[in-house]
Amino acid sequence: MKLSTKLNKYALALLVAACSTPALAKTNNGVGLGVAYDLGLGVTAQFRGTSVFVNSDSLAVDMRIENFSNDLRTVHAYIDAGGFYEDGGNIADNDRAGVRLPLGLTFGIAPSLQAYIQAVPHFAFSDNESKEGFGIDGALGVRLRF
Repeated sequence: MKLSTKLNKYALALLVAACSTPALAKTNNGVGLGVAYDLGLGVTAQFRGTSVFVNSDSLAVDMRIENFSNDLRTVHAYIDAGGFYEDGGNIADNDRAGVRLPLGLTFGIAPSLQAYIQAVPHFAFSDNESKEGFGIDGALGVRLRF
């Protein structure tokens, strides 16, 4: 089955999840920009609980489901839900797309600087059966908050 056929099959479910998740999330005011290692080294941005990671061959978008913080609000634990796409290069069968559920911690380093680390369980769809299925990745990065 072609990857585009599989994506069409799950597009409606992803669209519904993307539209409903911000209503459930606790708002996170402000904008954050930085660098991260998620699906390779790239750029990360965050706006009100929606995180985006992008590099030359990958894209991930995650939306905050739940946010927990300590009394001083210097450490935050969070649960996000989202999706990703990875370009497989010259071989189209190596392209992957899927859903992910990042679980992470954010640390305040300075008033406008934060670092984060997360475990990223995901399920990938691909035309290449060896690239398909459940896996767990990790991510870490820093963001400057505005």
